[in-house]
Amino acid sequence: MKLLSTMIACSLILGATARAENAPEEISRETYGAWLESIGSVVSPYQENLFDWLDEQNSRALPREVQSDPERLFVTVDRPLQETIEAEEMGEVEKGVTYGLETYAIIDAPVDTVLETILFRWGKPVGAVSGVTYPVDSVFSFREEKLEPFWGERSYRCETKMRGGGVAKDQNDISSLLVRGDAQNGYVLVGNFFGPNGSSPSTSSISIMLLKPLADGTTEYRVSGRYTGQSYSFFGIEFGRKNYGFNATRIRAGQKEFFGQVAELKKTGKITERRPR
Repeated sequence: MKLLSTMIACSLILGATARAENAPEEISRETYGAWLESIGSVVSPYQENLFDWLDEQNSRALPREVQSDPERLFVTVDRPLQETIEAEEMGEVEKGVTYGLETYAIIDAPVDTVLETILFRWGKPVGAVSGVTYPVDSVFSFREEKLEPFWGERSYRCETKMRGGGVAKDQNDISSLLVRGDAQNGYVLVGNFFGPNGSSPSTSSISIMLLKPLADGTTEYRVSGRYTGQSYSFFGIEFGRKNYGFNATRIRAGQKEFFGQVAELKKTGKITERRPR
């Protein structure tokens, strides 16, 4: 009941107070956490884990598995799974509701093309400042994303609607997305679940994405993410984790779908949508 009350409260205060606090210009563990608190956002139980990962990436090369993979893509769920088990055992999260991933890759496209594709998937039409998109999704038959600058420059409020996911329940989420950096030095993006937009199974979500331009015109891509809310416990914890929460094969397929959208934008200047009829 306490969690439900918190989620309802977050939804109610979004319009009233969220605009008052611009997002930090520099993203750090301290500034980001303080900002989420100031706008009344849900905070992921995995936030510290992801900022540990971010600190680690700043001094590490891509995993060697990227270069040895024919598609220069490496997906791992080992650390997210271990952190989830620890959080569940400590009572910090409900069992059977966490999904997690780490992805490392080299994408055959300029860094700004990769960034534009990511923003499209969060609701920004190609070449626009704000708007609505309908990304093709491998899980949900209907997906609508809305994005607008809200907490300052390149600090976005996003609305997500997802329908037709089979065993996955419909989602109605509000999120924040911060984009920092430039095309010369690379970008860091942090997305976080703010609260439900009405009824939604989501209880938290956080993802950190790193984009780095390479000399040959390609882009180094790293992402770590955690989501909580959609339960797979009715399948049995171990089966649910292996086949839903931490399924590297499914995650890889989703990342390849994203890479295909990057390639389409690079070639045609557009990204195919699945618009409602």
